[in-house]
Amino acid sequence: MATNYKTSVYTGITYRIIYFLLYKVMRYRYTEVIQNLSRSFPEKSYEEIKRIALEFYHHFSRLFAEIPVLMMLPRGRVAKRLVLEGAALVEQYQAEGRPVIIMLGHYGNWECLSLLPALLPCRVYGVFKPLSNRFFDRLMKKIRSRFGLQLLSMEEVPRHMLQRRQPPGAYIFVSDQSPPHCKHIVDFLHQPTSVITGTERLARATNAVVLYAVLHKTKACQWKMSLSLITDEPVNTAPFEITHIFNARLENDIRQRPAYWLWTHRRWKNNLSAI
Repeated sequence: MATNYKTSVYTGITYRIIYFLLYKVMRYRYTEVIQNLSRSFPEKSYEEIKRIALEFYHHFSRLFAEIPVLMMLPRGRVAKRLVLEGAALVEQYQAEGRPVIIMLGHYGNWECLSLLPALLPCRVYGVFKPLSNRFFDRLMKKIRSRFGLQLLSMEEVPRHMLQRRQPPGAYIFVSDQSPPHCKHIVDFLHQPTSVITGTERLARATNAVVLYAVLHKTKACQWKMSLSLITDEPVNTAPFEITHIFNARLENDIRQRPAYWLWTHRRWKNNLSAI
């Protein structure tokens, strides 16, 4: 009880400082946030857009405040910080010798993914894109690998999965990033959006089960991750079907709690309206 109280006090103070700097002083990417929200929710008034933006900055600041908590969290307290709903799905397909792909977006606190190796009965691999800032890149790698999350770059993943390692593992893909080249476009939040399709191709090539994950806050510094099945027969899906299902589920979650998504991300930096 005392530890939880101290954690709440610490994160509360830290979050307020970060919020003051990001929102009040720096106005960090405020223009992008307002533009992204306005285009994603054309049915909302400007006052509603500003309210969601304010909620987002509060949420975003709390994410930064929770990073030290993840850095110092004892293994025995992982289950108190992250409740995993749907772990039986992973266990079931692991018992069948099937690799599992977990797809999610920058929604909730995606850094909680680093806790999954302490909650799942298999090796867990995180697919990452190196950060441009070397200091923060090293820091985040250290945090993410604390509990055994094995980090793979995007270039390493195909070879790693195609080797069909035994026992098979679970591979985490944060799949709402903008791809380097426009190969497939979906309608996402009222906008033509270039999406990643490599995850789907890997699922077919390796016959991997594909799950969708979403994170919801339950208390301060406490989250629940829910896993649900996208498909356990990827080879029988239509082209881009997995990609479309993922983006549809993510959009549905964003519409329910808009402030939880990463609105500072320049997701629509390439204008695709003319394509």
